[in-house]
Amino acid sequence: MVDPITVSTGAAAAAYLSKDGVAKLLGPTADYLGGELKSLVEKSQKNLGAIFKSATSKAGDKLSEPGVVNARVLKHVIDEGRFTEEALFAEYFGGVLASARTPDGVDDRGVYYAQIVQSMSVYQLRMHYLFYYLMWNLAKGRQLDLNSYVDRCKLELVLPARVYERTFGVVDGRKEMSFIVHGLSGLSREDLIEESWQFDNPKVLKASHIEVDSHAFCVAPTIAGIELFIWAHGMGEQGLRAFLDPQLVEKDELGIEFKELARFKTQMETQLTGRGI
Repeated sequence: MVDPITVSTGAAAAAYLSKDGVAKLLGPTADYLGGELKSLVEKSQKNLGAIFKSATSKAGDKLSEPGVVNARVLKHVIDEGRFTEEALFAEYFGGVLASARTPDGVDDRGVYYAQIVQSMSVYQLRMHYLFYYLMWNLAKGRQLDLNSYVDRCKLELVLPARVYERTFGVVDGRKEMSFIVHGLSGLSREDLIEESWQFDNPKVLKASHIEVDSHAFCVAPTIAGIELFIWAHGMGEQGLRAFLDPQLVEKDELGIEFKELARFKTQMETQLTGRGI
């Protein structure tokens, strides 16, 4: 059944869209507000379909066992997910749904993770995926206690800027800086990376005891950042240990270029920067 609030909102918006310039301002997004209600429903169903497809895939063998998704988690995912066309959002929301499927449906932690994803811009979400995929790729199979600050410091990532640039097709580095700062500051503000992040040239980074030969990111993980990545891959109920599971990620959703250039800080760099001690 169509939400009556959606109907009335769509009707009101349609009146404004008939005015000169408004439809031009909104572009294709106007389809969500005006025109035929059928178009709105079709777009929403398509977006939710992508989320449920992702959730089903990530739930895997859990679907053969009795279970239910907490209703509050489902509501948050549907409320935002129906307006989300970006594929990576579908993967994150789908993973949260899969993680939220439990025998009794009481576990509502997915509400928190759904709200975090809902609050993020696509630039922040892509950056979160980039950093944590590379951390996982380097750390998978290792024996670490990620509840420990010392062991989390062992996952501090040093990432040459060219990995970011090639992955996201950056043409103008100067223009991209506003998106990079937006992403880094946003992730830090939400405690998805440590606030000690750096993105700078070799001279500045070497002064901070980090040996690089080009612009680079230096980013340390947080518990919240690791958990979000785990929940986005449908294994939230397993806790932090799931991040070290070689089977956590089946597919690189970004098609990350030059993965081999990513590395963790060396033991010497960690000691000189005073982290993990």
